[in-house]
Amino acid sequence: MRVTTHNIVNKYLLLAIALITFTSEGQQNSEHTEVWSPPTPVFSQQFDWLKLRSGEWLKGDIISMYDDELEFESDEFNTITFDWDKVTELRSRFDQQIRFANGEVKQGFLIVKDQHLVIISGGTEQHYPLSELLSITSSSDVRKELWDGKVSLGLDVNTGNVSQLDYSVNARVQRRTPFTRFKVDFTYNYSKSTEDETESVITDTSRLTSNLDWFYSRKIFFRVFDYEHVTDLQKNIRAKDTLGLSLGYHIYQNKRLQWDVTLGPSYQQTVYYSNTDEDDQKSGVIALGTLFDYSISSRLDFLFDYQLQFVEEKSGKRNSHLKTGFEFELQNDFELDVIFYLDRVVEPVAVTGATTPQPNDYKLVISLGYDF
Repeated sequence: MRVTTHNIVNKYLLLAIALITFTSEGQQNSEHTEVWSPPTPVFSQQFDWLKLRSGEWLKGDIISMYDDELEFESDEFNTITFDWDKVTELRSRFDQQIRFANGEVKQGFLIVKDQHLVIISGGTEQHYPLSELLSITSSSDVRKELWDGKVSLGLDVNTGNVSQLDYSVNARVQRRTPFTRFKVDFTYNYSKSTEDETESVITDTSRLTSNLDWFYSRKIFFRVFDYEHVTDLQKNIRAKDTLGLSLGYHIYQNKRLQWDVTLGPSYQQTVYYSNTDEDDQKSGVIALGTLFDYSISSRLDFLFDYQLQFVEEKSGKRNSHLKTGFEFELQNDFELDVIFYLDRVVEPVAVTGATTPQPNDYKLVISLGYDF
């Protein structure tokens, strides 16, 4: 067989084309095996910045960090709570108050990176191991992130065989710093019959509580100010004011569960309506309370708040208040609340010539709430 020059040239051309094709495919495969990583953003000073272990970056506002939980607010996702161990990098645009495990508090711009904490203040940097960090809050007293609150409204109108109007209002405001927590809670319940022109009142009660806690350690806190104001038309109480202090203890606290107990002395003064056989009463008080708040899921919370007061017999002997139920998050900071209330006065005082009020009052309230 004769091999011509033309055949030899064709074979070399085919071999060259095959080699070029193989090399090109190899380069493409090599390019496809490269691991893509998200670029580091340009840190605009208009935002705080957060990086997660997944490599994702978020811009927004640092609200606080307590109990190994970081609250971060983003315009896109609203307020989100992250486990602290999922945070790999954090940068603040404002001064922050940083509390360490030994009780020391520092203030300055904050950078968290590579298990290390840097505080920048007055042009100097201070470096700390991240393991020493206890909490983070804003150092500005006027920033909204120090405050949070909720307002709930429940309304029930009955017509026909039963003509009755019921409504309830609950408002809560809280402010928290590295060392303190200030809280105000107000509840008002009103119910009246609208069957006749007199519109007789069935229920008219209100309760205002306010307290200031000072955190001594991770487990112990002192309630240095504890105030309660109660009115109850049906139990003949025009005003009952209680002022005291107590010792508190965190039985358990993490991202999903908070369980606190408090115990301490108080002083109480009760003013009855004028048409009673009893004078205004003053009494010492031993107050015991427990708060159990459990996040069943990201949208459903269970609350159990019970307060018990041991007082003198003419002041009621034992006064207790229970608030328990569920809070379901809807969307855009709105919640649906189903709350059961129990108020008990063991020895209620009656209006002159009238039947003594029942010790227990029960109420189930379904309301729409808004978090802010």
